[in-house]
Amino acid sequence: MSFINLDAGARTYIASLKVDPNFSSITSSTTRADRKSLAYSAMTNAEQLVQRTLVPKLEALKADGLVQSWDFATGTGALILNVDDSRAKAAFQALQGVTELGRIVRNQEVVLDDLVEGDVAAPAAGDKTVEWNVAKVGAQDAWAAGANGTGITIGIVDTGANVQHEALKSHFRGTQADGTITSDYSFFDAVNGKKDAYDDHDHGSHVAGTSVGGTADHLTGIAPGAKFISAKVFTAGGSGSTATILKGLAWMLAPTKADGTGADPTKAPDIVSNSWGNSNGADLGYLKAWKAFEAAGIIPVVAAGNSGPRADSVGAPGSYGQSITVGATDINDEVASFSSRGPSKVKDRDGNLIPKPDISAPGVDVISAGKTANSYVTMSGTSMATPAVAGLIAVVLSKYPNLSTEQIRTVLTQSAVDVDAPGF
Repeated sequence: MSFINLDAGARTYIASLKVDPNFSSITSSTTRADRKSLAYSAMTNAEQLVQRTLVPKLEALKADGLVQSWDFATGTGALILNVDDSRAKAAFQALQGVTELGRIVRNQEVVLDDLVEGDVAAPAAGDKTVEWNVAKVGAQDAWAAGANGTGITIGIVDTGANVQHEALKSHFRGTQADGTITSDYSFFDAVNGKKDAYDDHDHGSHVAGTSVGGTADHLTGIAPGAKFISAKVFTAGGSGSTATILKGLAWMLAPTKADGTGADPTKAPDIVSNSWGNSNGADLGYLKAWKAFEAAGIIPVVAAGNSGPRADSVGAPGSYGQSITVGATDINDEVASFSSRGPSKVKDRDGNLIPKPDISAPGVDVISAGKTANSYVTMSGTSMATPAVAGLIAVVLSKYPNLSTEQIRTVLTQSAVDVDAPGF
C-alpha cells in the first residue's frame, strides 16, 4: 500500500466526520430531480452541524503548528487534512482526541491497472462501424425502440476527457448549441486545477466513449442520446488518491462552475461511472458518499477490479451493497481471467457477505476514444465493462426515469444471460 501527500512537507490524512444526515424527507414517491437537492441538503446540514464545533478545534491545532490546512469534501462526510510531516505522530494523536472525527487514515494511492493495448485506426470515411461491445449488449434494439439515453447524464470519475474528440464533443454536456465548450457544471479537475476539460491519459476518454460516445458512422457508446460530465481525479500516469477521488465525488453530488462557485445539486448526474477501485474490499472510506448517492437517487456503477480469478478480490467501492458492480467478459461471453471475483468483503444487514459482481459486460479488446485529436485506443479491463453498464442504465432510465438503484439492479440481472456456474 502506498500513500500520497498533497503538499510538500506535509502528510495527508482522511478523516470521517461523525455525521448523521436525516434523509426522512425522501420517500419512494420523490422524483429523481427532487431527491438530488433533498439528499444534498440533508448531508450538508449534518456536516455543517459538526463543523460548528470542529472548525475551532482545527484552528487551535493549526495555531499549535500541528495542522497546516484542511478541506471538506462536501457531501461525502470526509475531511482532508494536511499536517506537518515532521510532527505527524503528534498531530495524529491530537486528531484522535477530536470527538467530531471518526476513522482517520493516511491518504492512500489508487492506481489504474487496466491493459492499454495500443492505438487503432479510425474507420474509413463512409464506413458504418458498430463496435463489438455495442452490438453484444443489444444496444441497437433498444435504440430502435426509442430508448437511447436521451435526457440522462452520466458522471465519469476518471482521468478527464478529450471533449474535442469527434466521438465525444456532441455528447459532452458542456458543449453548447454553437459548438463552443464550457466547463461550467460539466468538468472538474481535482489533480491540476485546470478549468478547461482535458485528458492526459486515455482512460477517461475511453470510458466516456464507451458509455455515450460515437459518430454517425462509428458507434462506440451504448447510450448515444445521453450526456456526460467529467471529474478528473487521476494523473497522466494513472495515479490518484482517496483525497482526489473524494473531491471528485463531492463535485458529482453538486457540480460547480469552472471557478468552483455555484454548487448545484440539481445539476448532479443520474449515474456515476467509476472505473477505479482500491485493493481492499473491506475499506469503507467511500461509504458515506455512496449513501449520499443512494439517497439522491444517483446510481453508482463500479468496476469490480482486475485482481481475478482469485475469490473475494473485488475492491472498494465495488464491494459496497449500494454499487452496481461490474465484471468483464470477452467477445465469446466468457468471464475474463483478470476480472475480480466475489463475494464482497462487506456484509449485508443480515451479516452475510454481499454477492459481487452484480453483472458482467464486454471488457476485453474494447475500442473507444483516446486522449489526442480523434485517436482511438484498444483497452481491456473491468474499467471498460463499467461504462457499458452505465450506458445500459442510461438507456433504461431514458424510458423509466424514476427507477431506483435496486430496481435497476433487478432489470440488469433478470435480463442478463447466465454464462457461467450459478452464482458467478
